[in-house]
Amino acid sequence: MSPEESKPDEMVLFEGLVESKMLAVGAMLSALYVVCAFVPFTPFIGSGGPGPSLTLAIFVAPLFGVLLGPVRGGLFGLIGGLLAAFVSPLYLLVPTIMLGPAVSGFFTGLVLHRHTRVGRMSLPGPLTTAFYLVIVIVLYLIPNYTAWWFMAPYALAAVAAAALQTIESRSLTGVSRVRALLRVLPLALIGTITDFSMMTMGAVYILGLPPEAFGMAIFPLMLFERTAATIGSAIAAQVVMSVFPDLFHR
Repeated sequence: MSPEESKPDEMVLFEGLVESKMLAVGAMLSALYVVCAFVPFTPFIGSGGPGPSLTLAIFVAPLFGVLLGPVRGGLFGLIGGLLAAFVSPLYLLVPTIMLGPAVSGFFTGLVLHRHTRVGRMSLPGPLTTAFYLVIVIVLYLIPNYTAWWFMAPYALAAVAAAALQTIESRSLTGVSRVRALLRVLPLALIGTITDFSMMTMGAVYILGLPPEAFGMAIFPLMLFERTAATIGSAIAAQVVMSVFPDLFHR
């Protein structure tokens, strides 16, 4: 067999190896999400007294989309969320939370490229994610317009997603660590907020929390949680991609 004839076989073998490694990463992320769901982070306001807490799983949720892309990220995020429902009582109190990592995985994965093919459709990924965030903002504001400032992080994430639609090159590998971290931060922000969107929708439409709870009690704590999750997940993603640059070359 000539070298030219062997190249297609080598390419198929390489692509299969990469796919296997990505699936392994997805399985590990799902397992890590479940493990972190055991570890409390901050109290959940809205349980009507001492009750379940938010967990360190919020640091893992953005990694599904950033590292795996929309399809794999959404799938393994769903697996992690469903399994975590057996671990933390918070997922029973607000069932929509278990969908958070799947939503985050899918919509964060979409912003990795200007256009993403999902099935037979080619989506303008960042704009699709921005549109989703706008829908969440509207659904929140309908009953809670008097606490509009709670949506400030959502608006920031939507603007960041829309801005990414205009950026052609956004490689996260082959650049300095500082530049890679700066590039992954908006992705981590989007991943954090899209994950939080499911908790917010549950708090609004399942728990029926009043605007005062969102605007006064939850808002400061939410800023701390989501800032910490954004920075923490960005650092974690940058470290993983620097260790395995070939696997995450985009």
